[in-house]
Amino acid sequence: MKKDKKSRRQFLRDTGMAIVGAGIFQGEAISARQVNQQVDTPKIRHYRRLGRTEALVSDIGSGEPTSSSVLRYVLDSGVNFIETSESYANGRNEVMIGDVIKDFNREQLFIATKAFPSLKIFKSANDVIQRAEDSIKRLQTDYIDLYMIHQAQNIFRVKDNYFHRAADILKKKGKIRFTGLSCHGPEWGPESRENLEDILMAAVDDGRFDVIMLPYNFLSPEIGERILKACKENDIGTMIMKSNPILSYEKYLLQVEEGRQVNKSDQKYFIELEEAFNEADSFLKQYNMNDMEQIKDGAIQFILTNSNVNTICCRFNNFSDVNKYVRLSGTTLSSRNEIALNEFKTKLGILNCRIGCNICEKNCPHNVPVNRILRYNYYFHAHGLEKRAIQKYLELAGGKPDACMECDGYCEKACPYGVLTRPLLAQAHKSLNINSLKIS
Repeated sequence: MKKDKKSRRQFLRDTGMAIVGAGIFQGEAISARQVNQQVDTPKIRHYRRLGRTEALVSDIGSGEPTSSSVLRYVLDSGVNFIETSESYANGRNEVMIGDVIKDFNREQLFIATKAFPSLKIFKSANDVIQRAEDSIKRLQTDYIDLYMIHQAQNIFRVKDNYFHRAADILKKKGKIRFTGLSCHGPEWGPESRENLEDILMAAVDDGRFDVIMLPYNFLSPEIGERILKACKENDIGTMIMKSNPILSYEKYLLQVEEGRQVNKSDQKYFIELEEAFNEADSFLKQYNMNDMEQIKDGAIQFILTNSNVNTICCRFNNFSDVNKYVRLSGTTLSSRNEIALNEFKTKLGILNCRIGCNICEKNCPHNVPVNRILRYNYYFHAHGLEKRAIQKYLELAGGKPDACMECDGYCEKACPYGVLTRPLLAQAHKSLNINSLKIS
């Protein structure tokens, strides 16, 4: 066992060591011209038609930008799709984007931002219009390409007449070009009977949305693929989030190795979690460092292989991330990586909650918002959004994982994927509980 732990620690150390804009044209898809290509500088190689918008957007798009210098590098690489929200950094993310895009050809960029009012309720059509105009001002542009409802967590939000009435007015004024929505999954609540598929299919059937943003990855692709197919049939553009669950797995494993997570006296379910991580040794022995880097690439290539996907909203935290993701543009999943992803799913899928699924929550007697807690944990570990994740956890209604410690595990019994829900919730509570951390 000692030898096994050493090899796993070496794997973690090794993996930790492992960093021409194009226009928007009409047509089905084009390859980027190799203009002024620099050695080792990746360039977007493929652009896809974003549904009925007729815009051609880079298959690798930018999720919430993290800094102006990284965003400049992203745009220089040929990425022309930027996604943000009025809620990101309280609007400061839009300001940062506006400062950067002044130096680029605005017509060659496709900018999507989202409206996210407190309590997720728009007060009126004028409220939506004011929000859009405020975003336009912060972005320092004349118009928004895609204006979206942020986190439509129920069908009522899909049908919000204030939003749609405002969108019609904003389009006539030339302030926005298209509309869309994002959905991570249903809202929490004992009365909720909707799921991710119900909400997004309602958006497809509504007919007023030009683009839909949804979670989709190799761990549980079935719902996503049905939604993507429906979008294609209705000529609705698609944006993908939550694309790479492997990222959070590596963070969890590292924490167990460093001894921060397992507290057998206080959190008995950490024993189960550690045992599950120990099972990962067989996977790590089968795949070396280079293999794991390719498997992480494979998670993105799995999505790129689906022609119903238009762009993946990748989070570029640094220059290394830009090089990593942009070089995957125009590639597809190899048969070898497909086998490896299936191995990961079989052996380690129990360590990942499927974002957008709420089956377990309906069976929880303690009203714990399982899916949302584990989504915030994903933000914390996979994207390094510690402060945001902790704040969201602090504001979250419903029971906390303290209640899970002596529970009979109704969530795990209901989970169709066999996820170790209680150990993961205990780990999430330790990460997200403000009393356990010092946040500067």
